[in-house]
Parts: sequence; structure tokens; C-alpha cells
Amino acid sequence: MSRERGDSGRYTRTVTLDDVIGVFETVDGPVVTSGDVAEALECSRETARRKLGSLKEQGRIASRKTAGRVVWWRIDSPEEGAEIDDDDPFWELEPGTSGERDVSENADEILYGGV
Repeated sequence: MSRERGDSGRYTRTVTLDDVIGVFETVDGPVVTSGDVAEALECSRETARRKLGSLKEQGRIASRKTAGRVVWWRIDSPEEGAEIDDDDPFWELEPGTSGERDVSENADEILYGGV
């Protein structure tokens, strides 16, 4: 990724949010730092922090401050990679029903084993 400057002296390459998400695939380990992103994308740490912050606002990543650094990780939504089984009996239920028994009346039994 070359960094060319325009007539104003500013870098012309734009770092996209997808570029930043791509860094999570290239870094060893489950977390990245803004320094990892800056190095991988040849951008400033401030640009990396802003892009990571935007991804966090979108709910695509999460962060935590630890030992003076902020680490970031991807949040995989439950829908990612999930396949829908058209033969699942769930799809045969009428809207507003929960199957053989009324879950709302038996919630404690279901959740806590009859406690």
C-alpha cells in the first residue's frame, strides 16, 4: 500500500473500514492494537484509532483497555455462517406459539429446572 501525497501534502489513500477488518485476519492472536492496524495499513495511529472507533460504534468490534493499551477484537454475530434448515420443525409453528407447551407459563421450570 503506497502512500502518495496530493498537492496539499496530505496522503491521498483512504483507509476503509473493510481494510481495518482485514487486519484482524492477518495478525496473530484474537486481538489487535491501533499500532497493528497502523503498521499493516501504513497509516497513522490516529487514523487507526478513528477507524477502530467507527467499527466499535457499528457493533462490529469491541475493545478493552489493558496494561495501558487498548485491545480490539471482532464480534461475530450469531447469524454469520449460520445455515437455516428449512426442515426444522420450528418453521411449522404458528406465529406467537412456542411448540408443545406455553413457555411463558413454564419459564421457571425451563430456565431453572423446576426450582
